Amino acid sequence: MPLEIASEFGYVVAAVGACFVPLVYGAVRVARARKAHGVKYPDLYAPPGHEKKKQFDCVQRGHQNTLENYAPVIAMGTASGLAYPRASAILLCVWAVGRVEYIRGYATGDPAKRRLGGLVSHLADVPLFFMTFFAAKKILDA
Repeated sequence: MPLEIASEFGYVVAAVGACFVPLVYGAVRVARARKAHGVKYPDLYAPPGHEKKKQFDCVQRGHQNTLENYAPVIAMGTASGLAYPRASAILLCVWAVGRVEYIRGYATGDPAKRRLGGLVSHLADVPLFFMTFFAAKKILDA
């Protein structure tokens, strides 16, 4: 039996687009921090001994961590969206909001302030992880 994609999968497609927002937000924060703190390319982080190392590295780390999690979340949201489009779309949007807050909090220079955004994003990525397996079973049983 061929797999049919429900029209509601359009919500997932829109949510995937929304998940790009934190990437752009983080990139802008890093670009501004590079200029403000004088951290030049190709350095990913401020060099040892840099006067504003912790402050810059916190901005960069918030963005970098989001990039590290982006691909798996998009893959899980898209895959689980084949079986559960509305739930997957909602969770992808929650993840995007959480990641913006994560980046904002981390960019304060106090790594502890990333926790709220981390919690919100994990309220989305953990369910997406499990939903991916439930979706696989649902598709296989169809």
